[in-house]
Amino acid sequence: MEQDEPLVQYFALIKDGGTAEEATGLVRRTHTKPLPTDEAIGNDLEWHPTEYLERYYVLGSMDREHVEIAADLATQLLERWRSQAAARGD
Repeated sequence: MEQDEPLVQYFALIKDGGTAEEATGLVRRTHTKPLPTDEAIGNDLEWHPTEYLERYYVLGSMDREHVEIAADLATQLLERWRSQAAARGD
């Protein structure tokens, strides 16, 4: 039996041995068919298409590393960043 909603994976972008809670960015992969759809959070805190995961796996390590995180942590990070942006008046 097929799922109505495709599987979505979230990845926290981290630098210099940081933790997922200190993420500097977010990427998500939605397992659409025939190919997955990858998106990253932009400076406007909205989802935009990205080739990050494809490039990462084809080219190997880049300037950033990532770790898979749960959807609820991704939501918490986004809420925190949006709250900080609102406080700054962005």
